[in-house]
Amino acid sequence: MALTLTITDAGRAALVNAAHSGTNAVQIAAVGVSGAGVAPLPTSTTLPGEYKRIATISGAAVASDIIHLVVRDESADAYPLRSFALYLEDGTMFAIYGQADTIVEKSAASLLLLAIDIALVGVPADRITFGNANFLNPPATTETAGVIELATDAEAAAMADAVRALTPKSMAVIMTAANIIARMLTVDGSGSGLDADMLDGRHASEFALLTGAAFAGALSSSTFAAATNITAGATVAANSVLIGGLPAWHPGNDGAGSGLDADLLRGQTPSSGEGANTVMTRDGNGDTSVRNLNLFAPVEAINVINVVVTAADGRTLKKVTAETFLKSLDLVTAGNGASFAKALSAPSLTIQTNITAGATVSANSFVVGGSPVWHPSNDGAGSGLDADLLDGQQGAWYADIAGRLGYTPARRSGDTFTGPFGRDAQFFLDLAGGNATLTMGDGASVVFDRANNAFRFNVGGAERLVLTPNGMYAITPIIKGNAGIRYRCENDTCGHVFVAELQVIRTIVPSACPNPEVRLPFANPNICRTRPLPANDDNRTPANDDVVTSPAATTPAPS
Repeated sequence: MALTLTITDAGRAALVNAAHSGTNAVQIAAVGVSGAGVAPLPTSTTLPGEYKRIATISGAAVASDIIHLVVRDESADAYPLRSFALYLEDGTMFAIYGQADTIVEKSAASLLLLAIDIALVGVPADRITFGNANFLNPPATTETAGVIELATDAEAAAMADAVRALTPKSMAVIMTAANIIARMLTVDGSGSGLDADMLDGRHASEFALLTGAAFAGALSSSTFAAATNITAGATVAANSVLIGGLPAWHPGNDGAGSGLDADLLRGQTPSSGEGANTVMTRDGNGDTSVRNLNLFAPVEAINVINVVVTAADGRTLKKVTAETFLKSLDLVTAGNGASFAKALSAPSLTIQTNITAGATVSANSFVVGGSPVWHPSNDGAGSGLDADLLDGQQGAWYADIAGRLGYTPARRSGDTFTGPFGRDAQFFLDLAGGNATLTMGDGASVVFDRANNAFRFNVGGAERLVLTPNGMYAITPIIKGNAGIRYRCENDTCGHVFVAELQVIRTIVPSACPNPEVRLPFANPNICRTRPLPANDDNRTPANDDVVTSPAATTPAPS
């Protein structure tokens, strides 16, 4: 396979003669080699990674667009060859080629002899010359003697390769009887001199064709399979076929004076149907007049008569099923939605007895007593029909919510409860005696006393605390220490009597009480604390407080 070189812009310029009227002959003087995988470009002027230039080259044009090039390097150099360039005598890069894979790799002990077939695009190969051709070994072409590959049997049988040579053995593969016949059939025909399309040396024109043949003599045949029958059919050009001495009817021998009554039915000629015992025909308008049309079911057990009557616009009375009375009537329309009754210019369909199996009307509704019969197509707003309503309400309006849930749910707003509302028998909210009561079990409850505007807290079945707008009242002590009510800075304020028999001066840190030094008035001024309370001591009581009797002069005045 020939390699395709990229002709550089400088190389093409060297081919153009000075008058720009033709091409110059150029001579390749050297080949540069490189181990780099170069992407050739027309603008290239140098070969990237060029290792050396080799002047021992030989080449020749072996076809109009192919040159054969041989490069010989007998030096001790070692290098891989992936890209190469052709240089003219003046050093101009004429063409370049490169690829990623290695073309050949030379070692120091080897001789490089590289033979390359190069395809030139847009450049005539005969305009390129080389210095010599003393070791040229070109491929063989129709113009050049050289090396050629022998074809395999498969390549020979394909007969499509133009660059490989056939051997006697490969010729035997081609020259088989089957191949020869197949080839002869391709050249068969009028004027070919071959009899492959003849029978016993006679051409097809000497035989009668299947249709349209004219015979010079009489056509004779043996008798048919039966003495008086034609079993396979026959076509007679002029004379009629005789059956029992009588001519067989065909359109060509029908008509007045023919002696054939093929246009009569029981000896009657067709008429418009006005009289008795006549054959009905259509008049000029395509109409047929019949006084009465009597139809009978062909099978009594089925008792069905299928009648198809089609109007001009496609509206069809399709089927009538009859027993002792009209059982069903199917009306079918063809696109315009009109009923068959309308096609007959009648405003209604009258049935003598009743309809037992139903009837289908395409567009108009059935009317009973002047009112339309309900069907899904005429239901809805403005129809005047409440067939799917109850007292004007849809069925969903009457949904049995309580029946589905098992209990009556409360609305999010607007409902009034008539009994207790709670989680269970121990925890519930009720309105007892007009007072809202939250019961929590074990004698615990909270009651809002409406009359006194107070909350009452009950614990253990007894009222413990009452909260009013004027303050909080404890019914029983609820804050105790080891020996009485706990002493806390919250109940130690100026003017508050904690123990009637004591006067206590307590000094605490400012952050513990609003007043750092509080004097409490007691009945006995000779009793006072001997030491201050520790900071943040909220658990002192009069019983566990150390006291002594002091002179009246040293007792601070009550504040």
